[in-house]
Amino acid sequence: MDEHLLGLGFKKSLSESTLYVKKLVSDLVVVSLYVDDMLVTGSNSAQITAFKQEMMKMFEMTDLGEMSYFLGMEVRQTQNEVFICQKKYMKEILKRFNVEECKSVSTPTGQKEKLQKKDGSEPADERVYRSLIGCLMYLTTTRPDIMFTVSVLSRFLNCASELHMVAAKRVLRYLKGTLSYGNKFCKIQKFKLQGYYDSDWAGSVDDMRSTSGYCFTFGSACFSWCSKKREIVAQSTAGEFIAALTHCESSIMDKEVDG
Repeated sequence: MDEHLLGLGFKKSLSESTLYVKKLVSDLVVVSLYVDDMLVTGSNSAQITAFKQEMMKMFEMTDLGEMSYFLGMEVRQTQNEVFICQKKYMKEILKRFNVEECKSVSTPTGQKEKLQKKDGSEPADERVYRSLIGCLMYLTTTRPDIMFTVSVLSRFLNCASELHMVAAKRVLRYLKGTLSYGNKFCKIQKFKLQGYYDSDWAGSVDDMRSTSGYCFTFGSACFSWCSKKREIVAQSTAGEFIAALTHCESSIMDKEVDG
């Protein structure tokens, strides 16, 4: 498959080995592979149709039509927008962890909540905790609003306590009230690339390290986001420089992909 796509003039992304892009004058054809599934999109429907016909001659394939559901993600397409969410998956998680009837909250974490490895509370069932965090991590595919909280909770997979479990289930309560949230990409006249980044100040109680985060928007919605604890200890202004460095590295990566 790789050899055939490269032979058709596609170029492989430097940061994502399953993503291929082909430029045709002012149009694009974009292909993404996942095991034995292929997603195709582009700016010209005729070129997409021609590409699919070419692939069917070479490989045994079935055209399943317009994408509506893929790997737990729901895709709703209209003439001027594409909306991506994981509503069905979220409902399955709420049912799995028996919080379907819980009361919703307005934020995924408490404003002054500081989690640490040794908090004095009873140990939690690590198997259940890891399973819950794994589900929440997959939800960050379309939910940048829980990225920071899930990043913090994932630090306690080997030392989960009851307080950590309560904090994780608070995220579920937040999701209960925001099931319809997702990313909406609308048709607009002018596209503008914007990036936002910030950092807390020694947010980790255990090692005094800060957490930096960023998100990028292009047009109407976010397309890239991250929350990560730093590898070094830095305070005040130095912390902002490190957060800015994270932003620059991400911009360079995006530049390589585009190139």
